[in-house]
Amino acid sequence: MKKYLFVVPHPDDEIVGSCIILRRILNQGNEVHVFFLTNGIISQDSMWFWEKKNYKKKILLRKQEAHKSMRTLGIKNYYFQNIPTRTLKTKIEKTYKRLENIIKVKKIDILFCPAYEGGHQDHDISNFICSKFIKTCHVFEFPEYNFYKNSINCNSFPEIKGKHHYIELSREEMMFKQKCLQIYKSEKQNLNYVKILKESYRPIFNYDYTTPPHSGVLFYNRYRFFSWHPRVDSDKPTDICSSILKSKLFYLK
Repeated sequence: MKKYLFVVPHPDDEIVGSCIILRRILNQGNEVHVFFLTNGIISQDSMWFWEKKNYKKKILLRKQEAHKSMRTLGIKNYYFQNIPTRTLKTKIEKTYKRLENIIKVKKIDILFCPAYEGGHQDHDISNFICSKFIKTCHVFEFPEYNFYKNSINCNSFPEIKGKHHYIELSREEMMFKQKCLQIYKSEKQNLNYVKILKESYRPIFNYDYTTPPHSGVLFYNRYRFFSWHPRVDSDKPTDICSSILKSKLFYLK
């Protein structure tokens, strides 16, 4: 039996990127832990003024959905870090320390995290943080979605680098993943692009985090001209790279 830890930037990423990977690992009798790095909700200051009063309710709903997701998958060991989405870049060292403690205390053998692919800035920051544990345990990454070559790609890496593992979902697995996606009703509008045909993973690649994941427009920057809208991430990819470069963790070997 191996001990796995899945690093999940937002409640729902465990389903979008690794639902069947998780399920197969569990079915093999392994121990699985999940660490939710953010609460999945934008900060209260970033919301429309009429939505601000529902901030705590939104967080509670997302957490309830995460609890249901864990029950459906059969995962008993999971942990929450209650910070808003898009703020992980300001909590790099704090998150690293929390993750380091979980790995040490729970004696984790294998770590899984989202790929550095420009799907969401929190995904990319998560990948950077997890890259610092390659000397501690085996680290793998899984793709969720990207906008490589101006096309929405789901569960596929932007570029083939190193050894890949592809999982073609059976009909039963497709139905299970669809059922799990429906748990996150609060994210229904944001999950309509997710496909359920395959999943993939590979050993984490040695990325250059000082440059964006790929050339062209990144997924979270597709609607950058509407940066005034709360649902649109106004941060530039170069700003995310700068946050990584400025962190003390960047210089940790």
